Amino acid sequence: MLWKPTSAFFVSLTPLNLFVSLGVMLYFHKSPTITFAISCLLVWLGGFLVELAGVQTGVIFGRYAYGEVLGVKVWETPLIIGINWLMLIYALAAILSEKNWMLWQKAIVIGAGMTLLDVLIEPFAIRFGLWHWFDTPVPLQNYLAWLITASVMAAVFLQMNRSSLAKNDMSAVVLLSQFLFFLGHNIAILFNFS
Repeated sequence: MLWKPTSAFFVSLTPLNLFVSLGVMLYFHKSPTITFAISCLLVWLGGFLVELAGVQTGVIFGRYAYGEVLGVKVWETPLIIGINWLMLIYALAAILSEKNWMLWQKAIVIGAGMTLLDVLIEPFAIRFGLWHWFDTPVPLQNYLAWLITASVMAAVFLQMNRSSLAKNDMSAVVLLSQFLFFLGHNIAILFNFS
């Protein structure tokens, strides 16, 4: 992505990367149930709908718009964006599944983890045309909305899977790879490596 001759090709693979990352985690999910499948569908739908409302109103996250990288859009919102929400919520929830914490504590940690990752995602996404902000820099409102929205969605996911969510060995791999990928790109952007 940092080498100009191949950048566009690898950026275009972003939707595939999201599908593969989620698919790998789901393949290693230890206790598939109907409730789990419904909770995944709800998180995907919730992620998509909150982004749709955000894009259409500018009220939730601030004023932003998606580019063409993430594929098919409905009302200017890529359908795949809900996959990102699901992937991150599921990964963090699976990692925390063995912690003997209250549900609300886990939900807030998941929301905070997703917000921290969004801090790293934003420079990458802007640079490679996934989305852009009409107000720069990225408004603080965006991160506060991520924290609240992700925590609420995580609470619903955790509640629905209270008895069936178990550690998933691939969750940590996916999260670590995401974190290192976006951290690496931020370092490259900071030092203008491309």
